Amino acid sequence: MNEKRHSPSIHSPKRLLIIDGIPGSGKTTAAIRIHNRLTAQGVRARCLLEQEENHPLLPPMEQYYALNTTEGANAFIRQLVDRYGRFVEEQLSSPDDLVIIESVLFQDIVSVSHMQGMNIAQLQSFTESLQLMLIPLNPHLIYYYHTDVEGQWRYICGIRGNEWGPVSFQSDEDFIQAGKVWSASQAFVRSVVDAWPIPKLIIQNNDYTWEEYDARIDGFVSESLLSVRDGERKEPVFPPE
Repeated sequence: MNEKRHSPSIHSPKRLLIIDGIPGSGKTTAAIRIHNRLTAQGVRARCLLEQEENHPLLPPMEQYYALNTTEGANAFIRQLVDRYGRFVEEQLSSPDDLVIIESVLFQDIVSVSHMQGMNIAQLQSFTESLQLMLIPLNPHLIYYYHTDVEGQWRYICGIRGNEWGPVSFQSDEDFIQAGKVWSASQAFVRSVVDAWPIPKLIIQNNDYTWEEYDARIDGFVSESLLSVRDGERKEPVFPPE
């Protein structure tokens, strides 16, 4: 499949909201909250959470195991390009005005590919191809960024325990190592996030001031995601609670 099947010049009233960041950032909570508020306002919105069964944008786990080889990386890229192409086509013809996806683009694809040793130049090109494919859906991004990644792992494991989801921390050294590995992958993701010329809100999560973050997110959703449709500026339709 050719990842250029969709031209970025295609005009569509559809909207895509990507909510991303390292594990435990608050992505799922934010996605559910935004979806509930949008649907309460009559917006036809779909929310695709990371844990959804048979997720259209996540490949089988075994596909991740050989990303440091040319053959493994190429097979992974082909499958993801196919998945993203089908996802865009389906969303363009769906009755939904907006779809929310959390975690899967940067955390589960780009970041994990980086940690698994995919060639950086190949990963850069792969990431850009996925970003290009999403352009017909008018993507917007909310990205949680952490300056202290090790501290984030300690914080979230203090809430969820040392074994949950993708992690199992048995010692203090495990937290130190996770901080180093995830800091490197987050730095790569941040570089591609900064370079992606789409509307975005970057939340630097240092203090876990959730009410402040929620207020900033609500403003972004109202002023950017929902206030422009068919090329015309509309009044915001995401009122405060």
